[in-house]
Amino acid sequence: MSTEILSPAARQNTDEDPLAKITLPPRVFVASLASIALVVGLVLGLLPVRVSTLDTTTTVKVSCGNTLGGVETPRLAASLGNPERPILAEYVAMCDRGIDDRALPAWTLFFGGMIGWIWLGAVRKRKSGVE
Repeated sequence: MSTEILSPAARQNTDEDPLAKITLPPRVFVASLASIALVVGLVLGLLPVRVSTLDTTTTVKVSCGNTLGGVETPRLAASLGNPERPILAEYVAMCDRGIDDRALPAWTLFFGGMIGWIWLGAVRKRKSGVE
């Protein structure tokens, strides 16, 4: 067995941040948030709003329409079995409230994502290495 002294391992570049390899730059992070907001807002805006019926014996949901088109009254009446006008008016009001409740977050996300992408296109990159 020898008693040979080994030199310490040469250090690699200590100026490089090890977290820099796995973290996103600020522009990429904003672009990913804007993309997610744009897609989620569009999906929420286009998916139909569904409400449940007053029939307590079965669990049936009725499609009302989406935030773009509003309440589709003829389709709603057909899926309810052509009820009387006061009942249909209550369902239209309930569907309208449901669509209004979904419209604010859907359009806020969609336009927020769109503004984020416009901002990314309009604002120039910094020349420094901080990016």
